[in-house]
Amino acid sequence: MGVAEKGEGLRAGMQLRPWRAVVSAERQRRYHDAAEVPGGLFGDTADLSILANDTILAMRYLKSTPMDGVHAGQRMRQIVPVRLGEALTVRGRIAELRRAAKGLFTRAEFAFEDEQGAVRVRGELTYFRVDAGAKLDAPAIDPEFDPRGWVRFARKALTPQRVAEYSFEFPDYRVHFDPAVAASVGLRAPVAQGLMSFTWMMQAIAGDGLPGQFALAAMFRRPVFWDDTVEILRRGDEFAVIGEDRRLRSSGTRLRAET
Repeated sequence: MGVAEKGEGLRAGMQLRPWRAVVSAERQRRYHDAAEVPGGLFGDTADLSILANDTILAMRYLKSTPMDGVHAGQRMRQIVPVRLGEALTVRGRIAELRRAAKGLFTRAEFAFEDEQGAVRVRGELTYFRVDAGAKLDAPAIDPEFDPRGWVRFARKALTPQRVAEYSFEFPDYRVHFDPAVAASVGLRAPVAQGLMSFTWMMQAIAGDGLPGQFALAAMFRRPVFWDDTVEILRRGDEFAVIGEDRRLRSSGTRLRAET
């Protein structure tokens, strides 16, 4: 099927250019500081949410506009723990394309291989490529989230500085820190990366002691703006990020065995 290149139409089956990923202690610290994750919680193990950023970085060469890829969902599966400083090769492919009213949903799959070629982590990224001139109108008001049976794990007060610091590897993704770019696509303010919510969910998992094998799947349902305050809720292996309006922003599930 060939290698996907910028400016050409994507097709299912296309391969992505290989990407080299290393989660250093400093890199992980910067993401965790921005997301207010306690230092040392992961020890010498790489946080899967940091590696999830590498699925975006591996596709960055295809990006043409600020809204060329609105993050809609992420799945990461740890087969063998990755240690800080380990070098991995990220091999990706376009798995699926699906047309929607204002753009194209794209799902890409990734394998994180060590220097011996063994797959240590698998990932899946779903994003929405917004059509030129389309606006991301606010969705119809959905019902308030029902908190019965859920326990609040953490409360996070976002700031423009924290949102920008989490996106330190994405200086060209200006929707995260440029109000004019956010307004140009119908957003009231810059938005946090969806993976910031993923990091909060990983914080909850790590608090129990990181298992050797597990998966975390998440959907980013509504924007988290750079001035929002959110709560991270937990019900067993389920996670929810809700805003002060008590409406769902992101949802996630920890999978103990692959299904």
